[in-house]
Order: sequence, then structure tokens, then C-alpha cells
Amino acid sequence: MLKAKHTNLPGQRIEDTIMAILEEDPCLEESIIQKIRDNQFHNLEDSGIYSALIKVLTSLEIPENDSANIWQEIINNKHKLTQCMGREVGIQIATLDYFTNINQKLKNPKIIEMKLFADTEKLILVDELTKLYNRRHFEKALVREFKQSTRYNQNLTLLIIDIDDFKKINDTYGHTMGDEILSKVAKQITSCLRMEDTACRIGGEEFAIIFPQTNEEQALIASEKLLEACRTIELSGRPVTLSGGIVSYPEKVKNCSEMYDLADRALYTAKQSGKNQIVAYSNEKRSSLRFDANLELLFILPDKTLKTISKNISVTGIAFDTEDDIKLNESFDVKLRESESNKEINAKIKVIRKEEVGIHKFHMGAEFLELSPEDQTKLTDLYTLQRSKIPSTVL
Repeated sequence: MLKAKHTNLPGQRIEDTIMAILEEDPCLEESIIQKIRDNQFHNLEDSGIYSALIKVLTSLEIPENDSANIWQEIINNKHKLTQCMGREVGIQIATLDYFTNINQKLKNPKIIEMKLFADTEKLILVDELTKLYNRRHFEKALVREFKQSTRYNQNLTLLIIDIDDFKKINDTYGHTMGDEILSKVAKQITSCLRMEDTACRIGGEEFAIIFPQTNEEQALIASEKLLEACRTIELSGRPVTLSGGIVSYPEKVKNCSEMYDLADRALYTAKQSGKNQIVAYSNEKRSSLRFDANLELLFILPDKTLKTISKNISVTGIAFDTEDDIKLNESFDVKLRESESNKEINAKIKVIRKEEVGIHKFHMGAEFLELSPEDQTKLTDLYTLQRSKIPSTVL
């Protein structure tokens, strides 16, 4: 992925920028592309300029390579019309003539003032609060980009993100502050993306970003940068955090209809695994990611205390080996200790998986039954610490 540019215009749609440039002087076609390059605030190295320009002028969605060739043909047509008319012909007229008489993609066009059309389009396709595209546009854009990816054998990744604990923000600070946070998050999202990426608000605090020509690894890097940018937003001195899930074509998904569902499942895993992170979809059955963690585990029994070492943890459970023949579905009060952070967590667990791996040696899996809010926070912090130190495993 390319490195994002940041300017004083985060949140503005690229279509609005192009329209403003065209309104300044629609006749000087030589300067239009350069002005778009000079004024663009997206993460962009010419990619998407021509297709975006053609879309603003005609509402036609044409791939970038084709759009670049078409643009040159429109310029040539403009010069011919200017010579024939004996006066300067604007780029809009040259474009209309080109698509109705030369490359006949517009069979029965209707002339409408560009700003009026853009304002109408915004009402239909753009979320009023965040100025991002809405769910209606997202659904159409995802189908379009998926067809494009399959046609040209290109990667495509979908990211679904939402703001952590947003209901608590609304309940604590009010909906006006909630709306302000949504607007700020949307601006940070836009400032991190390339022109060819599509950002949408698809629910209350839920956003979707479509990354064309982007594989899973590239999307993870871009998504982490996006989350980092959003953490600069503070509320009562604490950063606003987001969680997200991604799925990539053709790595993890084969059909467009599955993309949203699978990305949403990955988002759920990110929430269940501690929030404030991006998780790539996996078809593993576990709902929470587990990470290797050698922690001291003490079983508090009425007559004795059993001691062992954990093998891995998640925010919903723990795995460990023991020489004691513990029964399935048996519950215990336990203490969990981590040497580096000196954190101690009190919990009640239930054994839900048991495997004999040797003489008087068992591999156990247990789920957390009871955790106080304080211990839940400690567990999440501990999980995050272990996740940052050791590569993830599937157990």
C-alpha cells in the first residue's frame, strides 16, 4: 500500500474536488489533470484520476486504463470542435459529443447543471453526517469492484470497522458528542485512503472500506494505519478506538455475496478478542483467537491448590496441561499470574475439553465462567500483551 497524504481537507470527496476544479475553468483541459494532482488529498500516484474525472463528467464508471485513453480522445475531439466552431468549446460539450457521436455510451443524454446533479446524487448516495458514501452505494460498489477483480484477475479486500463502545459514548456524553466522534472518524478514514478506495458508512457506528487491487497483507497494513490515525481522536483524555475485520478475494472468499458476511465475522472476532485491532477472516471454528502464553495457573480447591502453566489464552478461555485427572464440565476458582506485568486475575473456569496425551498427563481446554469487570480488563490487557509478543497460533 502507498503511504497516505494528510492535508487540511480530510473528509472531502474527490468528486467535490474535481467539480470545483472544473468550475474554475472548464476550457483549459491541459491544466485539469495537473490541478487534480496538485489538489488531491488522497493516497494516490495518478491511479484513478482519469476514471474519477470521467465519472464526474458523465456518471459512467470506466476502468482507469480505458479512461486514460478516452480522456485523450475527448481532448482531441475538443480541439476539432473548437476549430469547426471558430470559438473555444468547453470540456463538458466535447465530452457529451464524444459519448453520443463517437463512442456511443450515452444513447439519450439529458443536460443538467453539474452542481445540481451532484447535490441530488449526494442526497441519494452520501451519508449527510459523515460525508461518506452510504450503504446503498456500498452494496453497488462492492458488486462492481468484485466483477472488476474477477475480470482482470486482481485482488480485492473488504474492511468492516466500527467504533468500540460507541453506545457507552452516546450514553455518557450524549448523541451530539457521538455524532461529532462519527464525523471525526470519517475524516480520518478519508485522509488515510487512496482515491480508488471506497469508504462508506453502512450503519450507526459501522463503516466499510473497499480496497481494490489489494491483498490481505497489504490491507492489514493499511487498516492498522487507519486505526492508528483514529486513535488521535480523544474523548476525556482517552483515545477513540476501532475494531475491524477483513476478508480478501481470492485468498479467503470466492463469491461477492459472502464478502460482507465473512468480514463481519472477522469483526466479531476482533471484538471478542480484546477490541482495538484488525482481524483477518479465518475459517477456523474458534470464535476467539488464541495466543501462546506461559502463565502460572493456580487451581484453588477446598483442601489444596493445584499449580500448572497455561499453554495459550484468549479472552474467552485458556488451555493448559496437567497431571491431575480433572473431570469434564468441572468448575474451579483459579488465579492466573503473569510474571512480567505482575498481573493477577481471579476467575471461575469450566473444563470443556480434555485429551490424554501421556501417562498421567492431560491437555485441557477451559472457558471463563465468571470475571469481575476489573479482572476482565486485566485479562484483555494481558491478552493484548501476549498477542504483541508472540505470533498467533491455531490450537
